[in-house]
Amino acid sequence: MVKYSSRFVRSKTYEQNQAAGTITRAEFGTPAPASKGMFSRLLDAMDPEKMFSDNALVSVIGIGEHHFAMCETPFMLQINPDNLDTKERINVNKRYGLMTQSPHPIVASDGVYTVGQGVGVTGPKYNILRFPLDGNLKEGKIVASVPARWRLSPAYMHSMAMTENYAVLIEQPLAVSLSELLSDIVSNAPFIAGLKWHNEPVLIHIVDRKTWKQVKTRYVADPFFFMHIANAYEDGEHIVLDVPTYKDSSILHNMFINTLREQRGKNTQDYVDSFKSTLHRFVIPLNTKGKDKLITLPGTSCTASWSGNEILLQREKLTQIPLENPCINPKKRALKHQYLWAMGPDPNGGDSGFVMKLDIASGEKFMFMEDNIYCAAPEFVAKPEATNEDDGVILLQCINSQDENKAYLLVLNASDMTEICRASVTTASAVPMPLHGHYIPVTGQ
Repeated sequence: MVKYSSRFVRSKTYEQNQAAGTITRAEFGTPAPASKGMFSRLLDAMDPEKMFSDNALVSVIGIGEHHFAMCETPFMLQINPDNLDTKERINVNKRYGLMTQSPHPIVASDGVYTVGQGVGVTGPKYNILRFPLDGNLKEGKIVASVPARWRLSPAYMHSMAMTENYAVLIEQPLAVSLSELLSDIVSNAPFIAGLKWHNEPVLIHIVDRKTWKQVKTRYVADPFFFMHIANAYEDGEHIVLDVPTYKDSSILHNMFINTLREQRGKNTQDYVDSFKSTLHRFVIPLNTKGKDKLITLPGTSCTASWSGNEILLQREKLTQIPLENPCINPKKRALKHQYLWAMGPDPNGGDSGFVMKLDIASGEKFMFMEDNIYCAAPEFVAKPEATNEDDGVILLQCINSQDENKAYLLVLNASDMTEICRASVTTASAVPMPLHGHYIPVTGQ
């Protein structure tokens, strides 16, 4: 039996907007209300509680027996999954000094990890925050800090990666310009206007989880933009990192509602290309001292070479098909994986969507594709007592591009991507576009 329910998360921003009958504070792509004067907006910028919206629209995650709706601003809203009530609001800026946070925490054997921007006496830094596995967010701890390379421009960091012994932070060229952010507050522009593209190499930070100190070797790669990381794991004296990358961050600006509406039916080439990612693999060599050949891992075309005092990484393309929101079997996190599942829009800009399984070892692909479909990030659920890595199902929250009141749950065979079943519902109001779902197994039944 499948049941459907829907509720707005009762954030402070939601309650204030409802009471005022209008937008009351700035969002990522929405400016603050014009009724606020410049001096009032500057005062709000001094207090993250007033400056940032707590509209937790990106993901829902589980920590222990607790479940939280999250966004990139420093707030976590605890949700009751039985009735979708909002229970508690946690401000990680007040507790741990984070100005931002990744909405994709990583569950490890010793805790739940996320990364966010903090500010120190020497400038902005990336702080890795660890929560206990029982979900007691009052007992979190900053375990590591990595200085940002640009003193007034910390990088946009939507997600991080973690292997058994290392944390991996990707400092990409898209960064928050503090000077432009201040100017945007004065001119009443949305937060996205404060993001600046530095046409410089990507800098990959490796942090040793035993000491929580950054390794001395500096790793760089050609510029790219990214949002999500499929997986990272250690293989011999290497870290293997799989991540969908974009040539730049124009995809973010093309997600404005006006742009989406203007492009409907047109799909200019630059617009379509901005949504096309490439799944790349990076191999990061460890213990490189005195070695001429830095990558000795078989079966990869990735290379690494010294460039001055840095190691320049050359990536490997894993598939020609653009995809996003990759997932793997959760039991393979931080371990070598063979299979990956991901979704994407029609590569040619048409009104269809797809979900794909990729065998990374052989390159074999299985795809489910349908017209008028948009899927949230795929969620892999293993069968009870599964023995194979792909023995399970893929769960997908979907909407119909031609009917805003239609939603459905799609269940696919993870092995060959054939449809097992779907449950559809016609709602009384429009269904918002889904982003990231959260599977909660039922126990005791």
